[in-house]
Amino acid sequence: MKRKPIKPVLRAAYQGLLRLHLRSYEVYQPVMGTHGAAPGTRDCEERWRAIREVLLERQCASVVDLGCSEGYYVLQAARAGLGFCVGVDFDLRRIWTCQSQVLLNDIPNTGFLISEVTPELAHRLPEFDAVIFLSVLHHIMYQRGEAHSRDLLERLARKTRKVMLFEMGQSDEHLEAWARKMPDMGADPHAWIADLLRSAGFSTVEKIGEAQSYKREVNRALFKAIP
Repeated sequence: MKRKPIKPVLRAAYQGLLRLHLRSYEVYQPVMGTHGAAPGTRDCEERWRAIREVLLERQCASVVDLGCSEGYYVLQAARAGLGFCVGVDFDLRRIWTCQSQVLLNDIPNTGFLISEVTPELAHRLPEFDAVIFLSVLHHIMYQRGEAHSRDLLERLARKTRKVMLFEMGQSDEHLEAWARKMPDMGADPHAWIADLLRSAGFSTVEKIGEAQSYKREVNRALFKAIP
């Protein structure tokens, strides 16, 4: 069956609409259009280099990014050759941005799902070689509690064939109002988070990097967790 391209005039119009759309909200991750990338508010390139190394090392063929935002890691994984790449987010603005990048840049083997990240969603998901779960769980934890968050992690551990790439906010991020609602992670939040992952069913948890928090107050840890 012959593959039908998007007509050039419609592609140009879509690109213009994407530029207008990106001005309507704060873009979290870099966005790739047909005329180059629009920067996001969070540095993603260094974390992607660390994630890519793990995906290659573990020979991952499928990945899901939970709370994928503008889809940066999903799209990078597809470009790196993974055959099945899925992003999940509940923000319609960001899902629109994700789908636009897929179409404008002709990226195959990629899809996006509109959903909250919940234990129920984790139960319904198929197994993936890799799960990317970055800077999301603290939002769930301060809203719904530690037990709910641990249940979510336990269900995700059962759907992770090879590796989870994980990062979350910390209780020592004093510039953030939500940090006061978090469990006290003590003097070493990175160790507290590693213990949380182990208690949820990950047998090996290794810190593979650090990146500045959203307000650049502390360094958050990037973990490789093996179920």
